[in-house]
Amino acid sequence: MSPNAKKNILYSLVLLGLVLIVYLYRNTTGSTTTNDDLARKKGLITWDGKFMNQPYLFLFYPERPNLESKLDSLLTYQEQLYLMESPRSELYQLNRQDSLPQPSKELLSLLKMATQDASSSENTWDPSSGILYQGWVFSSSRAAMKDSANIPALLENVGMNKFLLSDTLIQKSKSGVKVDFSDYGKAIALAQVARMLEKEGIQNYFLQLGRHSLAKGVNERKELWKYKTQYPDSLGKAKEGLIAVQTKAVATAGSFTQSYPQDSIRKAWVLDPRTGYPLNHGLLQTTVLAKDPKAAALLSESLLVRGWQEAIRIDSARKDVEMVLVYYKKGKGLTTYSSPELKSFLSFPIQ
Repeated sequence: MSPNAKKNILYSLVLLGLVLIVYLYRNTTGSTTTNDDLARKKGLITWDGKFMNQPYLFLFYPERPNLESKLDSLLTYQEQLYLMESPRSELYQLNRQDSLPQPSKELLSLLKMATQDASSSENTWDPSSGILYQGWVFSSSRAAMKDSANIPALLENVGMNKFLLSDTLIQKSKSGVKVDFSDYGKAIALAQVARMLEKEGIQNYFLQLGRHSLAKGVNERKELWKYKTQYPDSLGKAKEGLIAVQTKAVATAGSFTQSYPQDSIRKAWVLDPRTGYPLNHGLLQTTVLAKDPKAAALLSESLLVRGWQEAIRIDSARKDVEMVLVYYKKGKGLTTYSSPELKSFLSFPIQ
């Protein structure tokens, strides 16, 4: 073959490669444009922002007049209920005083509801347990108690039953007890947003606020909404997967990427609010699907404390919740469990 013929073949191959690159580029960008056009055509509305320093994303359709201002007002009002750093908020005052006279009906209702929820979880969830973390330091190699830590003394300041409630006074039985409703409030606020959308006749939406999500209906392609999550591959590396959500709330607690080795397993960076000490099992991450955001949030945290064996038992006993668990099992390593009825809604395999 002559040099010119070889050169012509080489030029042809280069040209074919360039044509292929342009074709692929146009198809890729064209696909994105088509998706965007489809979303606009279907009237998908996208709102994002921050609530209590956490990002939120609301997707829904169709559009409704004046809805943005209504939602802004709702979120502003909800945020004021759970703020702890503003001297004007009741929670700020309650956390710094032994008593709070003439509390608002909203605060009393919030404390009563949280007390009931803590009791229902057998105190595996407790919004007053944050003080316990002052006594510990977690790292990828261990959980270490601080030199000056007095765990029994810290534990005396934990428990929603230490708030004595009446219509005219909130009294603490221990002056050091404090509550943190920032996560609890996000779940409640998300439910309030959903109620407002449904009052406006909106039946298709996906709402995400921090670790909390709530979906109803279908997206603009008439498909189930998708919730992003992380799962471990066969080597234990974090991969991104999707859960198709059919009119449910979803919450994830813990992360299998944040753990430390001890007793031939890996343990979560989580304390048991009942003891003040790190957990003794290998459950690292829980994702719970339930009927509303508060139920999903509370159970996801409660299961993280109870452990994977108790979580699987609860999953078998209850038909109103579904879950995905990531835990470390002796002799097997990282293991992923899913409720049997949920497996067909997952984009990733369960080992």
